[in-house]
Amino acid sequence: MSKTNKIKSLLALKGVKSVDYTYALGLSRPQALNTKYSRDAFSGDDLIRLAELTGTRLAFIDPRTREPLVLFEADDVKPKDTDD
Repeated sequence: MSKTNKIKSLLALKGVKSVDYTYALGLSRPQALNTKYSRDAFSGDDLIRLAELTGTRLAFIDPRTREPLVLFEADDVKPKDTDD
């Protein structure tokens, strides 16, 4: 399953509209999200914002223990106005 399909599925499961995700990403037009969907092009920051929006968490999970090894939080998202 593509990233786009997984994202759309999560949004549907959580009852969140794509337009809400558009604004969470800081995009001004819904067409910009459609471009990301068509290119299947989402950054780590995009996925962290998705997790925040849907009340979930983005994590790397150990396949043997099923324990989260690394959890990503909203604080991990780089502000849009910095060039670091």
